[in-house]
Amino acid sequence: MKKHPIVLSCIFAFFLYSCETVTFNQPQPADVKPLSAFPKRIHGKYISNNQASVITIADESITIVYDYDEKIHKDSIGASYQLIGDTLIDTNNDCKKKIVFNGDTIVQHQNWTDTIFHISQDNILKRFKGYYFLNEQIQPNVWSITKVGLKNGTLTVGRISKETEIAQLREITETITDTTSTHFNLSKRQFKSFVKHNGFSKEETYTRMR
Repeated sequence: MKKHPIVLSCIFAFFLYSCETVTFNQPQPADVKPLSAFPKRIHGKYISNNQASVITIADESITIVYDYDEKIHKDSIGASYQLIGDTLIDTNNDCKKKIVFNGDTIVQHQNWTDTIFHISQDNILKRFKGYYFLNEQIQPNVWSITKVGLKNGTLTVGRISKETEIAQLREITETITDTTSTHFNLSKRQFKSFVKHNGFSKEETYTRMR
């Protein structure tokens, strides 16, 4: 996922990694043939519950458009920024952004498009038990996974984030209990068990736009 530089700290999050990033040694689920495209049935646009972003699913990609007003108190902009009139200047790189004042609050409109996933050798799509798994290669033999599901017009995007899920993976794989590793080698059966027992529980939800 590409990261878009913004001046103020963004209050929205999507597909963000947890403090402990969970990775796998191969695309999951193992022994399931990759898809070359997203099925037509899930193509379309989906809007977030807070109306701040829209996901578009096409043949080979998922993109997201962020469109919202970001607000912050003028005294909280940070030492590296300088405010001159209606312009906020990043003194580190001389980047300038036009802003609007609402009392002592700075309002900055954010709008950009980000590619979440694009099918390739390093981004492998698999379908399993009614869900789509987006496998993104971070480095050789290190993959992060996002779970995507669609039911009754609601798109869910899930990641592994809770310590209980990490503990569950350690139990499933019989990893040494005192290890701090969050990198796992799962069989298809083990992955199925993890998904069945509420793996990928950190979810964002989006509603299909008509």
